[in-house]
Amino acid sequence: SRQNLFIDAQTGAVLETENLIHNGDSKGVAKTRYSDTQRIVTDSLNMTSYRLRETGRGGGVETFNMRKGTNYGTAVDFTDADNFWNNTNTNWDEVATDAHWGAEKTFDFFKILFNRNSFDNNNAKIRSYVHYSSNYANAFWNGSVMTYGDGSTSSSLKVPLTALDVCGHEIAHAVTTYSAGLIYSYESGALNESFSDVFGNAIERWARSKKWNWRIGEDITSSGNGIRNMA
Repeated sequence: SRQNLFIDAQTGAVLETENLIHNGDSKGVAKTRYSDTQRIVTDSLNMTSYRLRETGRGGGVETFNMRKGTNYGTAVDFTDADNFWNNTNTNWDEVATDAHWGAEKTFDFFKILFNRNSFDNNNAKIRSYVHYSSNYANAFWNGSVMTYGDGSTSSSLKVPLTALDVCGHEIAHAVTTYSAGLIYSYESGALNESFSDVFGNAIERWARSKKWNWRIGEDITSSGNGIRNMA
């Protein structure tokens, strides 16, 4: 980071920041695992290298590869040579674009429909971490970032949990953190989960209207019945 900071001399408040590092956002195309082919925004490092980062939405949207680890500090960028993301392989790297596109659409949903600027309404950066741990059948918001496991052979969730409604669900937890602040326990915890389900399904209906139903997580359950049915 390199910035000019404009400070109120009396209060010490930051009045404005000017980024001196200029990023090159690029329009890419992604063949996602769960949501067909979608347009995404990426960061152009050079003419033959792109990464899943953008600066156009709030403080940015960034998606990282944890390579089955649990240390966020060792996560690396997903990269592509031509900005046509067709990264299907044995590691399921194609799901990275599901998480990236899902975060972009969730930002757009809250901005366009509610004029909310990211989950904190102050243009917070949305960071998603894919391929978390091994045989981990869960996704979560940890208070600062979104995290997605690859599923587990011993669970009904055997594939990565980066479906659109799950992405919306997790980012909605962050909205709750910065708005209602519902404690994740007992009744308030149940309300917290319920609001995330409502938003997750609403985001899927808004962003993927031709491939939508009332179920949460229908894309990631082997039966197609989802984890919960909002009907």
